[in-house]
Amino acid sequence: MLWITIATAFAAGVVASLACGLGALPLMIRGLDPVKQRGLGYGFAGGLMFSASVYNLLLPALDLGDGGWTLGKVLPIIVGVLLGALFLQVAESKVHDTPQRPERWKKWGGRVGFLVFIAMMVHSIPEGVAVGVGYAADSRGAAEGMGPTLALAIAIHNIPEGLAVAIPLRGAGASIMRCFWAAVATSLTQPLATVPAVLLAWFFTPLMPVLMGFAAGAMVFLVILELIPEALETESPRRIAWAFTLGFCLMLMVQVVL
Repeated sequence: MLWITIATAFAAGVVASLACGLGALPLMIRGLDPVKQRGLGYGFAGGLMFSASVYNLLLPALDLGDGGWTLGKVLPIIVGVLLGALFLQVAESKVHDTPQRPERWKKWGGRVGFLVFIAMMVHSIPEGVAVGVGYAADSRGAAEGMGPTLALAIAIHNIPEGLAVAIPLRGAGASIMRCFWAAVATSLTQPLATVPAVLLAWFFTPLMPVLMGFAAGAMVFLVILELIPEALETESPRRIAWAFTLGFCLMLMVQVVL
């Protein structure tokens, strides 16, 4: 029945959201001081987000449907990337133009942390749509096991993505519990997106390349506009380059293991 499919997809999205919170747990390691190592943390988070944009969004978007990588496949993704970058630019300008109230942004890990939060929420939307479409395909017998497989893969991917969200918060002095729930909150768009995706799979399926490109564009733009410049204010370019590379490799390893 349709309502069972919707409930199952929604529950899978909730589990994936909770998995995102697990990304905050590595910050409990003794001797790790995110405040003193904030620049390295930003570089590492930037590597995670950049890698997620490439391997979790852009490459899967290119592989959607039949056939190889064609111009017809690339153009909608490029449109999405540009729209995502424009969205992040508008969001950044709105945050930047807000009257300076340090306490207003501190609970989000500062201005950069808040923008990371927004970008990761956007990133979670196409993932939730993918899960919903997968469960809809299952219910029609078009792709047996697609929904649970996608949900599990996304849940595992969410763990390092949650770390990217938690790093700025922890660097601003937030508790591990706050970092955990903030990471979970960025993924709440996943279960919410599963419901319309199940009901309107026919509508969302052709939009997936644009949605995935949009999320990737927002994250890449944020990494270049905010995370790396902010990191370079307190650390040498060489150390930031290594932190970024390690973050990139961690997300790549997660992708390959799956």
